[in-house]
Amino acid sequence: MHGSIINLLKRFVQTQYDHSTWLRLVELSGLSSADFEMNEVYPDAHMYALVGQAALMTGIPAERLQEKFGEFLVPDLMLVYKRYVQPGWDTLAMIENTEEAMHGAVRRDAPGTRPPTLHVTRLTDKELEVRYESERRMGALAVGIIRGLAVYFDEADEIEVEPLTRENEEQVIIRVRRR
Repeated sequence: MHGSIINLLKRFVQTQYDHSTWLRLVELSGLSSADFEMNEVYPDAHMYALVGQAALMTGIPAERLQEKFGEFLVPDLMLVYKRYVQPGWDTLAMIENTEEAMHGAVRRDAPGTRPPTLHVTRLTDKELEVRYESERRMGALAVGIIRGLAVYFDEADEIEVEPLTRENEEQVIIRVRRR
């Protein structure tokens, strides 16, 4: 997992709770340090431990925490990748172009990272099917990011996001529809 994502998780925990909660979460996760370098790549097990422990601490299921974290990530992701976003894109266009524009940039610019693969199919002018593929099994994070994009593009009331398969599988099918 890229250090930038873990650092954003840290900020998410600090924003939702406080810094002492982050420190306790790291300690209970069995990690040796609460500090992660932004450009380092860490074992995925670090993220699993943090999210799993956060679920235990809060009583919120891990998938729901991932969704909330995904929603939280969007403003930062849009800031980092704004040069790849075309004027006039909306939520659906952003999703359609994420694999090529953003994930392609991550693969080129940050060797060793493995963003999920997104296969996006336009079903109608108002509906997409997103097939998330990753051995990380964090489809709930993708669902949260899609919901966060709808908020970012001021379309939260118009966009419906529905996972059609379990969110913790290597392949997750997500339907995104404009009402």
